[in-house]
Amino acid sequence: MKNLSQDGKKIIDYFNKSIFKSRISDAEYDTLVSKSLNGLYDISLTKVNLHRRDCIARPVMIIGPPNFNKLGGLEFMVQKRKDNYIRFIPFGITIYNFTDHSLVAYQCNYDPSTNNALSEGTFEYFYNDIVSFETVTESGSEIDYDWKDKIIKAIPILSSIISTGEIVQYDSAQKFILTTSGGTQLPVTLTESILKEATNGGNFSLTASYKSISAIRRIIRGKKSYTH
Repeated sequence: MKNLSQDGKKIIDYFNKSIFKSRISDAEYDTLVSKSLNGLYDISLTKVNLHRRDCIARPVMIIGPPNFNKLGGLEFMVQKRKDNYIRFIPFGITIYNFTDHSLVAYQCNYDPSTNNALSEGTFEYFYNDIVSFETVTESGSEIDYDWKDKIIKAIPILSSIISTGEIVQYDSAQKFILTTSGGTQLPVTLTESILKEATNGGNFSLTASYKSISAIRRIIRGKKSYTH
């Protein structure tokens, strides 16, 4: 049994799909998660040995899907309710702190039901070295089989001589990527196709992420124009 935070049981129960289980509303869940995330701002400063007085602007947080390759034992849960938005834990968190000369970022996989931050990393980039910050959509492809194709694939002798299926392209992920003059990149995942599949086509709530990206762009552009 994992060590739950004060609101951890309510957060976990939100993902229970049983109709007999009492669950909090979407709004209540969002409030509990937001309260839990607030503690990460101080953690992001501590990890990079900064104090609030070292920063020239308010920190900016982007919340997205976790790094699935670095879950570190965290249990992944996903849910879609009446508003059709995809909610999940843990999160992939990136916090940007802005000093007079550099952007200092903190990343982790974060579970709000336990307040555990794992797979942490810190990154520092001087404003003059940042050459681009863009939102990109990565694409993938797979073979889509109809019911007749699936029958053929199930018969080895036929599947070896008959080509079946149609190649279908799809948007696999949307990312916000910061790139430096040396080619170093800091990618932040905003959406993942696997989560849409898990919820039969739910939507991502991206309003807050886009506002955060706009704030990051505004601050970096301001600092680069000031230093030139």
